[in-house]
Amino acid sequence: MQPSEMVMNPKQVFLSVLIFGVAGLLLFMYLQIWIEEQHTGRVEKKRGQKAIAGWGSVNYLQPVPRIRPQVPHP
Repeated sequence: MQPSEMVMNPKQVFLSVLIFGVAGLLLFMYLQIWIEEQHTGRVEKKRGQKAIAGWGSVNYLQPVPRIRPQVPHP
């Protein structure tokens, strides 16, 4: 096959970019988790210092009590 005959059509280009994008995203997520695990001791130490200084951590997954406005009934 001659080099001039090897032309990628748009579908092949799209699939190649998609596959490399997904692979890059998975690699990035893996490295982020790995780096966070390596630095866990240092992060926990800083969190302890913040709690002492009055900066407590916030858990966004816990439900928060809401104040409902009183609506007058007719």
